[in-house]
Amino acid sequence: MGEESAAQINLESWMTDLPAQLKEVPLIYLAIPGSHDSMTYGITRASGLAPDAEPILHQLYPLFRGTILRWTITQAIDVHQQLLIGIRYFDLRLATKNGTDSFFFTHGVYADEITGPLEKVREFIDSHPEEVVILDCQHFYGFDIEDHRRLMLVLIKMFGNRLVPRQIDLQAITLNSLHRLRQQVVVVYRHQSVYSMSEFWQPQMMPSPWPQQDRTSGLISFLENVKRHPGMGFVHQAVLTPTPAFIVLRWLSNLRKKCAVPVKEQVLPKLLEMSPGPPLARGVTDRAPLNVVIADFVDLDDALFPRKIIELNWKLLRNTDFVYHNYG
Repeated sequence: MGEESAAQINLESWMTDLPAQLKEVPLIYLAIPGSHDSMTYGITRASGLAPDAEPILHQLYPLFRGTILRWTITQAIDVHQQLLIGIRYFDLRLATKNGTDSFFFTHGVYADEITGPLEKVREFIDSHPEEVVILDCQHFYGFDIEDHRRLMLVLIKMFGNRLVPRQIDLQAITLNSLHRLRQQVVVVYRHQSVYSMSEFWQPQMMPSPWPQQDRTSGLISFLENVKRHPGMGFVHQAVLTPTPAFIVLRWLSNLRKKCAVPVKEQVLPKLLEMSPGPPLARGVTDRAPLNVVIADFVDLDDALFPRKIIELNWKLLRNTDFVYHNYG
């Protein structure tokens, strides 16, 4: 299967359709497209402020709700549509809400209650048995220890034996090994309460450093110079973070035009110069090899971002010393 086939790959089933050699490559060495603040598509004008809202928003939100939402929503399509265009990593921000025991997705403003979107993930993996999804519980707002316990039980009940339990050697986890075990869901749980639960991955197993840049030049420099551990997964956050001053100067615009489009036009080409694979076999470059790469508005230009990230996996086939010696 050559690079021509890579360009024609079906995004809905791209893991299923990978060449046989790549299905024996560790999951942490594959290039996997993900979405940043994945569930913000569920935010509407009726949404209320969540526990992670900046204090100033409580004053501004009633007057400038529309503008604030334009800079808060980072995805235009729902989780099912994201899965269909190849997204396999989801960045989840979760919050509690007074008056209910339910959990909600959030980004300063409440999005959907979590059950519906998670059921869509379960339905997708049920119908796509060779596809693997990573759910990264990045941040928790308004949680106490009992809330963490309840949320973890919700996730276990939802995905059961489809969960990929943590293990010492992540390099032993491949698409083929997971398919044999019928395991399809990695949950990274970024809170200390996870250490007693073997069903979930600990945060150090897939670091996700925040660039905190509002200019593409700074973001490119960050992505090109970040380091990663050879035996762990990694998340490259290809996202711009607008500061209040940045937003004020672009008040009438939105995050899609002023952050996501510049990343697509200026940062994505730089990422495509990089490669997946193990850090110790990266050849002439000192850049940390890609694993998960996340972006805002992943649907832009007919899903250009996930398509291009997926196609990076064919670089591994050209590295015959790596693929054929280790996984052929």
